[in-house]
Amino acid sequence: MAVVLGVLVVFVLAQNVWGADLSAYHWKHRLLLIFAPNGTDPRLVAFEERTDARRVDMQDRDLLTFRILETGPSGRPGVPMTSGEVEALRRRYKAPAGRFIVILIGKDGGVKLVQEERISLQAIFDLIDTMPMRRREMRQKDAARNTINGQ
Repeated sequence: MAVVLGVLVVFVLAQNVWGADLSAYHWKHRLLLIFAPNGTDPRLVAFEERTDARRVDMQDRDLLTFRILETGPSGRPGVPMTSGEVEALRRRYKAPAGRFIVILIGKDGGVKLVQEERISLQAIFDLIDTMPMRRREMRQKDAARNTINGQ
């Protein structure tokens, strides 16, 4: 009974994390939810410049970014969010207005990191690289590369 209850709690929590129509990414992508006051916030602009410069590293880790803004369009290119979805995410992650917050969501839907203000993209990559699922992905890529190279 306790095991069933524990599994149910984990399932419900995972469902809540993937609310606001992020469920399409469950088990496929890691997400960076970037909460900022607006699209011209200097912290957001600087962070997005760093993610753009490391696009290959982002893709290698199946890492997608979502802007969640108080004013202006939220979502990711081609995937806009409604104001209701934005508010649901703000409530879910307790992201107060006026703050710059980055939240890393794992492929399993769990919150892996909540960071405010100064965000190190390398620290996020390093954290992802310690995760069991990511380690398995790296081993599989190495094995595929070795197979292609005839090793």
